[in-house]
Amino acid sequence: MKIPKITMPFSGMSDSNFETKAQSIYARMLGNAYFPNPTPTLAALLEAINAYSAALTLAQTREKNAVALKNDARAAVTALLIQLASFVMTAANGDKTKLISSGYDLASEGGVTNLEKPTSIELMDGKNAGELVVKIPSVKGAKSYGPQYTSDPLTADNQWVQVITTTSKYTFNGLGSGKKYWCRVAAVGPYGQVVYSDAISRVVQ
Repeated sequence: MKIPKITMPFSGMSDSNFETKAQSIYARMLGNAYFPNPTPTLAALLEAINAYSAALTLAQTREKNAVALKNDARAAVTALLIQLASFVMTAANGDKTKLISSGYDLASEGGVTNLEKPTSIELMDGKNAGELVVKIPSVKGAKSYGPQYTSDPLTADNQWVQVITTTSKYTFNGLGSGKKYWCRVAAVGPYGQVVYSDAISRVVQ
């Protein structure tokens, strides 16, 4: 018997449908007794959703900067939804009733292919000061990637800054020159599978 898994076809959704789905997941998770202390917090998710909704309204003008801000806001919500999905699947431990209650959709009964752990992570200087390039080889079956960074020293309590991309290479900018950062990359599958690379560090130029 296949273990039920969450599916997250967010990249294929229109902006308005994505907004509706994010709001639905928030509403279903709010006060959900199966998931009393979710990570990330629902307050953080709601804040990101509200920011996206506001950006989506402004982007209706099709002004270039407004559209860019909307895309950034959508990526922020997507990152939180992926992180929340990982928490939900861990907490539900294959319980279909619990998974359905979260508001996420379930993968088909055909099963879910496991992703391999990303390997050979690389960190390089960017073209400009304060830039850090993180790269891993493409992971078979991954539909998106979640490059992350955090400040040194690396501890279990560190807060990771994550973006969602469709490529396995990403450039972080605006970092502190001369400061040491840790990076890792999450490979994300079409059904919410998330597998992290090891974390490595580098001093930013």
